[in-house]
Amino acid sequence: MKLPLAALVIFNLLTLAVALYMGWDPAMILFLYWAENVVVAIWQLPRFFLAENDRPNDGYKPLNRLFICLFFLIHYGIFTFVHGSLVFELFLDQDLNRENLLALVSGTPGITLALAGLFLSHGVQFFSDLGRNITTRTKLATVMMQPYRRIVILHLVVLLSGLALNYLPDPTVSIILLAVIKIGMDFYLDRKLMQKQEAAHHVPQF
Repeated sequence: MKLPLAALVIFNLLTLAVALYMGWDPAMILFLYWAENVVVAIWQLPRFFLAENDRPNDGYKPLNRLFICLFFLIHYGIFTFVHGSLVFELFLDQDLNRENLLALVSGTPGITLALAGLFLSHGVQFFSDLGRNITTRTKLATVMMQPYRRIVILHLVVLLSGLALNYLPDPTVSIILLAVIKIGMDFYLDRKLMQKQEAAHHVPQF
């Protein structure tokens, strides 16, 4: 098992342990699913400035890269906000706003530990790619599209997982099921990553 995938699995198991020990509502696992979109975006930002130049005429100068980065933040941010609004309204029975978000984080024991683990696990992915020169050999256009492939899959997983909660009244069973689904999704995305890298030969894809 590759180190980045191992880090994600460890994070998922850590989250499962914290959720069971602290007696979380299963919907908090769905919240972490969504929060992972935000973490992915944070770690994606430096990739815009390290990506390979695929336009030799201008070489994607720093200002051009900054503009693309800002466009990504706005566009991807809209997707993430809509996704988060659905999670909050359908499964947490509240609106997604700053006050509710802060209250949820501060009022849920162990959630900050889970969020820190989530951030670190994706940091392992970033530095692993950087160390293997994948980051610097990935096209800038690919960097732009990488998170969108993931968010579409995750959006479907969240909706289907949320529906499954209606048929699992036992919160312990629900939390374990959601953790298993998340681990399965990470393995699926890692497999897709490997397939894209092999298909592109020496042009890595996310």
